[in-house]
Amino acid sequence: MSDFLRIAYRTMLDNLKTSLVVTLLFMGVACMYTSFYPAFKDYLEEMAGSMPQETRMIRGFESMTTYPGFLNVELYQVFWILILGILVGFIAASLVSREVEGKTVDLLLSTPVSRKQVVFEKYLGLVPFILLVDFATMLVVYGVTLVINETINLNYLFMTHVVSLPYFMAIAGVGLVVSVAIDEKMKASVIMIALVVAMFIFESISLMIPDYEFLGYVSLVHYYNPANILMEGEVDGVGIVIMLAVVVESLVLAILCFEHRDIAVS
Repeated sequence: MSDFLRIAYRTMLDNLKTSLVVTLLFMGVACMYTSFYPAFKDYLEEMAGSMPQETRMIRGFESMTTYPGFLNVELYQVFWILILGILVGFIAASLVSREVEGKTVDLLLSTPVSRKQVVFEKYLGLVPFILLVDFATMLVVYGVTLVINETINLNYLFMTHVVSLPYFMAIAGVGLVVSVAIDEKMKASVIMIALVVAMFIFESISLMIPDYEFLGYVSLVHYYNPANILMEGEVDGVGIVIMLAVVVESLVLAILCFEHRDIAVS
Protein backbone atom coordinates (compact mmCIF):
# COMPACT_ATOMS: atom_id res chain seq x y z
CA MET A 1 0.00 0.00 0.00
CA SER A 2 1.25 3.48 -0.88
CA ASP A 3 2.38 5.82 1.88
CA PHE A 4 -0.40 8.19 0.83
CA LEU A 5 -3.14 5.77 1.92
CA ARG A 6 -1.38 4.06 4.81
CA ILE A 7 -2.85 6.28 7.55
CA ALA A 8 -6.32 6.17 6.01
CA TYR A 9 -6.16 2.37 5.83
CA ARG A 10 -5.02 2.12 9.45
CA THR A 11 -7.79 4.48 10.54
CA MET A 12 -10.34 2.37 8.70
CA LEU A 13 -9.05 -0.79 10.42
CA ASP A 14 -9.01 0.92 13.82
CA ASN A 15 -12.71 1.70 13.41
CA LEU A 16 -13.67 -1.57 11.72
CA LYS A 17 -15.30 -3.18 14.76
CA THR A 18 -17.20 0.01 15.58
CA SER A 19 -18.26 0.33 11.94
CA LEU A 20 -19.68 -3.19 11.87
CA VAL A 21 -21.47 -2.81 15.21
CA VAL A 22 -23.06 0.53 14.25
CA THR A 23 -24.02 -0.81 10.82
CA LEU A 24 -25.71 -3.87 12.34
CA LEU A 25 -27.43 -1.64 14.90
CA PHE A 26 -28.93 0.63 12.25
CA MET A 27 -29.84 -2.29 10.02
CA GLY A 28 -31.72 -3.71 13.00
CA VAL A 29 -33.43 -0.40 13.77
CA ALA A 30 -34.39 0.02 10.11
CA CYS A 31 -35.77 -3.52 9.99
CA MET A 32 -37.75 -2.96 13.19
CA TYR A 33 -39.41 0.31 12.19
CA THR A 34 -40.06 -0.77 8.62
CA SER A 35 -41.71 -4.00 9.74
CA PHE A 36 -43.83 -2.12 12.32
CA TYR A 37 -45.84 -0.29 9.65
CA PRO A 38 -48.40 -3.03 8.81
CA ALA A 39 -49.36 -3.34 12.48
CA PHE A 40 -49.81 0.41 12.94
CA LYS A 41 -51.08 1.69 9.59
CA ASP A 42 -54.78 1.41 10.51
CA TYR A 43 -54.22 3.47 13.67
CA LEU A 44 -51.76 6.08 12.44
CA GLU A 45 -54.34 8.81 11.88
CA GLU A 46 -55.63 8.42 15.43
CA MET A 47 -52.08 8.25 16.81
CA ALA A 48 -51.02 11.36 14.91
CA GLY A 49 -54.01 13.30 16.22
CA SER A 50 -53.25 12.39 19.83
CA MET A 51 -49.62 13.44 19.75
CA PRO A 52 -48.55 16.69 21.46
CA GLN A 53 -48.18 19.86 19.42
CA GLU A 54 -44.39 19.82 19.76
CA THR A 55 -44.22 16.40 18.10
CA ARG A 56 -46.29 17.64 15.18
CA MET A 57 -43.53 20.10 14.33
CA ILE A 58 -41.36 17.21 13.10
CA ARG A 59 -40.62 17.77 9.44
CA GLY A 60 -43.02 15.70 7.33
CA PHE A 61 -45.28 14.85 10.29
CA GLU A 62 -48.40 15.71 8.27
CA SER A 63 -47.69 12.70 6.02
CA MET A 64 -47.13 10.24 8.86
CA THR A 65 -50.14 8.12 7.83
CA THR A 66 -48.40 7.14 4.58
CA TYR A 67 -45.66 4.53 4.45
CA PRO A 68 -42.85 6.92 3.39
CA GLY A 69 -44.16 9.45 5.92
CA PHE A 70 -44.10 6.84 8.68
CA LEU A 71 -40.49 5.95 7.87
CA ASN A 72 -39.57 9.63 7.80
CA VAL A 73 -40.99 10.34 11.25
CA GLU A 74 -40.04 7.11 12.99
CA LEU A 75 -36.66 6.37 11.41
CA TYR A 76 -35.08 9.26 9.56
CA GLN A 77 -35.94 12.42 11.51
CA VAL A 78 -34.51 11.18 14.81
CA PHE A 79 -32.54 7.95 14.59
CA TRP A 80 -30.89 8.82 11.30
CA ILE A 81 -30.28 12.54 11.67
CA LEU A 82 -29.62 12.72 15.42
CA ILE A 83 -28.43 9.33 16.68
CA LEU A 84 -26.24 8.43 13.70
CA GLY A 85 -25.05 12.04 13.60
CA ILE A 86 -23.96 11.73 17.23
CA LEU A 87 -22.09 8.49 16.52
CA VAL A 88 -20.31 9.92 13.47
CA GLY A 89 -19.35 13.03 15.43
CA PHE A 90 -18.20 10.96 18.41
CA ILE A 91 -15.86 8.86 16.27
CA ALA A 92 -14.58 11.83 14.25
CA ALA A 93 -13.74 13.78 17.40
CA SER A 94 -11.42 10.99 18.52
CA LEU A 95 -9.47 10.61 15.26
CA VAL A 96 -6.55 12.84 16.22
CA SER A 97 -7.18 13.45 19.92
CA ARG A 98 -6.66 9.79 20.80
CA GLU A 99 -3.30 9.84 19.02
CA VAL A 100 -2.25 12.91 21.02
CA GLU A 101 -3.60 11.58 24.32
CA GLY A 102 -2.04 8.16 23.78
CA LYS A 103 1.32 9.69 22.74
CA THR A 104 1.20 7.69 19.49
CA VAL A 105 1.16 10.93 17.52
CA ASP A 106 4.89 11.25 18.27
CA LEU A 107 5.58 8.01 16.44
CA LEU A 108 3.22 8.95 13.63
CA LEU A 109 4.89 12.32 13.02
CA SER A 110 8.36 10.81 13.17
CA THR A 111 7.63 9.01 9.89
CA PRO A 112 8.02 10.84 6.55
CA VAL A 113 4.47 12.21 6.44
CA SER A 114 3.28 15.79 6.70
CA ARG A 115 0.80 16.94 9.31
CA LYS A 116 -1.52 17.88 6.47
CA GLN A 117 -1.45 14.27 5.26
CA VAL A 118 -2.16 12.95 8.75
CA VAL A 119 -5.29 15.07 9.13
CA PHE A 120 -6.58 14.44 5.61
CA GLU A 121 -6.08 10.69 5.77
CA LYS A 122 -7.60 10.45 9.23
CA TYR A 123 -10.73 11.99 7.74
CA LEU A 124 -10.53 9.81 4.64
CA GLY A 125 -10.34 6.70 6.81
CA LEU A 126 -13.75 7.50 8.29
CA VAL A 127 -15.54 7.71 4.91
CA PRO A 128 -15.91 3.89 4.46
CA PHE A 129 -17.77 3.72 7.79
CA ILE A 130 -20.23 6.38 6.64
CA LEU A 131 -20.76 4.66 3.29
CA LEU A 132 -21.24 1.25 4.90
CA VAL A 133 -23.87 2.21 7.45
CA ASP A 134 -25.64 4.48 4.95
CA PHE A 135 -26.21 2.03 2.12
CA ALA A 136 -26.55 -1.09 4.28
CA THR A 137 -29.45 0.63 6.05
CA MET A 138 -30.97 1.63 2.71
CA LEU A 139 -30.88 -1.96 1.48
CA VAL A 140 -32.61 -3.17 4.64
CA VAL A 141 -35.36 -0.55 4.30
CA TYR A 142 -36.01 -1.51 0.69
CA GLY A 143 -35.75 -5.25 1.35
CA VAL A 144 -38.23 -5.22 4.24
CA THR A 145 -40.52 -2.95 2.20
CA LEU A 146 -40.75 -5.69 -0.43
CA VAL A 147 -41.32 -8.36 2.23
CA ILE A 148 -44.25 -6.51 3.86
CA ASN A 149 -45.70 -5.75 0.41
CA GLU A 150 -45.58 -1.97 0.72
CA THR A 151 -44.41 0.44 -1.95
CA ILE A 152 -41.75 3.12 -1.84
CA ASN A 153 -40.06 5.03 -4.64
CA LEU A 154 -36.61 3.46 -4.92
CA ASN A 155 -35.13 6.57 -6.53
CA TYR A 156 -36.42 8.74 -3.68
CA LEU A 157 -35.08 6.28 -1.10
CA PHE A 158 -31.71 6.16 -2.86
CA MET A 159 -31.48 9.95 -3.01
CA THR A 160 -32.44 10.21 0.67
CA HIS A 161 -29.36 8.18 1.53
CA VAL A 162 -27.08 9.79 -1.06
CA VAL A 163 -27.89 13.30 0.19
CA SER A 164 -27.27 12.17 3.76
CA LEU A 165 -23.60 11.61 2.83
CA PRO A 166 -22.71 15.35 2.74
CA TYR A 167 -24.59 15.76 6.04
CA PHE A 168 -22.60 13.06 7.84
CA MET A 169 -19.35 14.10 6.16
CA ALA A 170 -19.94 17.66 7.36
CA ILE A 171 -20.48 16.40 10.90
CA ALA A 172 -17.30 14.35 10.58
CA GLY A 173 -15.47 17.47 9.38
CA VAL A 174 -16.59 19.48 12.39
CA GLY A 175 -15.63 16.55 14.62
CA LEU A 176 -12.17 16.53 13.06
CA VAL A 177 -11.71 20.21 13.96
CA VAL A 178 -12.67 19.42 17.56
CA SER A 179 -10.28 16.46 17.48
CA VAL A 180 -7.24 18.56 16.56
CA ALA A 181 -8.17 21.29 19.03
CA ILE A 182 -8.73 19.08 22.10
CA ASP A 183 -6.03 16.73 23.40
CA GLU A 184 -8.29 14.39 25.38
CA LYS A 185 -10.26 11.85 23.37
CA MET A 186 -13.30 11.63 25.66
CA LYS A 187 -13.53 15.38 26.18
CA ALA A 188 -13.38 15.98 22.43
CA SER A 189 -16.07 13.36 21.79
CA VAL A 190 -18.38 14.75 24.48
CA ILE A 191 -18.01 18.26 23.06
CA MET A 192 -18.92 16.96 19.62
CA ILE A 193 -21.97 15.13 20.97
CA ALA A 194 -23.09 18.41 22.55
CA LEU A 195 -22.63 20.22 19.23
CA VAL A 196 -24.71 17.68 17.29
CA VAL A 197 -27.49 17.73 19.89
CA ALA A 198 -27.40 21.55 19.92
CA MET A 199 -27.79 21.66 16.13
CA PHE A 200 -30.79 19.32 16.36
CA ILE A 201 -32.34 21.48 19.09
CA PHE A 202 -31.70 24.70 17.15
CA GLU A 203 -33.50 23.33 14.10
CA SER A 204 -36.40 22.09 16.28
CA ILE A 205 -36.75 25.50 17.94
CA SER A 206 -36.68 27.24 14.56
CA LEU A 207 -39.61 25.06 13.45
CA MET A 208 -41.65 25.55 16.63
CA ILE A 209 -41.08 29.28 17.16
CA PRO A 210 -41.14 31.46 14.01
CA ASP A 211 -39.30 34.31 15.78
CA TYR A 212 -36.30 31.99 16.19
CA GLU A 213 -36.26 30.71 12.63
CA PHE A 214 -32.75 32.11 12.22
CA LEU A 215 -31.41 29.42 14.59
CA GLY A 216 -32.00 26.82 11.92
CA TYR A 217 -29.47 28.40 9.58
CA VAL A 218 -26.57 27.63 11.93
CA SER A 219 -27.56 23.96 12.12
CA LEU A 220 -26.46 21.30 9.64
CA VAL A 221 -29.80 19.58 10.30
CA HIS A 222 -31.52 22.47 8.51
CA TYR A 223 -29.83 21.60 5.23
CA TYR A 224 -30.79 17.92 5.13
CA ASN A 225 -34.49 17.12 5.22
CA PRO A 226 -35.29 13.45 4.50
CA ALA A 227 -39.02 14.25 4.42
CA ASN A 228 -38.86 16.26 1.19
CA ILE A 229 -36.64 13.72 -0.55
CA LEU A 230 -38.28 10.50 0.62
CA MET A 231 -41.85 11.62 -0.07
CA GLU A 232 -41.55 14.15 -2.89
CA GLY A 233 -38.13 13.56 -4.41
CA GLU A 234 -37.21 17.20 -3.75
CA VAL A 235 -33.48 17.70 -3.25
CA ASP A 236 -32.17 20.93 -1.74
CA GLY A 237 -29.24 21.74 -4.00
CA VAL A 238 -28.29 24.81 -1.98
CA GLY A 239 -28.27 22.72 1.18
CA ILE A 240 -25.92 20.19 -0.43
CA VAL A 241 -23.54 22.96 -1.50
CA ILE A 242 -23.55 24.41 2.02
CA MET A 243 -22.84 21.03 3.62
CA LEU A 244 -20.01 20.33 1.16
CA ALA A 245 -18.63 23.79 1.89
CA VAL A 246 -18.62 22.91 5.59
CA VAL A 247 -16.65 19.75 4.75
CA VAL A 248 -13.99 21.71 2.85
CA GLU A 249 -13.80 24.51 5.41
CA SER A 250 -13.55 22.03 8.28
CA LEU A 251 -10.73 20.13 6.61
CA VAL A 252 -8.81 23.34 5.90
CA LEU A 253 -9.32 24.59 9.46
CA ALA A 254 -8.32 21.23 10.96
CA ILE A 255 -5.17 21.10 8.82
CA LEU A 256 -4.17 24.66 9.70
CA CYS A 257 -4.82 24.08 13.39
CA PHE A 258 -2.82 20.85 13.48
CA GLU A 259 0.08 22.30 11.49
CA HIS A 260 0.47 25.16 13.97
CA ARG A 261 0.13 23.04 17.11
CA ASP A 262 3.18 22.57 19.27
CA ILE A 263 3.51 18.78 19.39
CA ALA A 264 6.82 17.29 20.48
CA VAL A 265 8.07 14.50 18.25
CA SER A 266 10.32 11.94 19.92
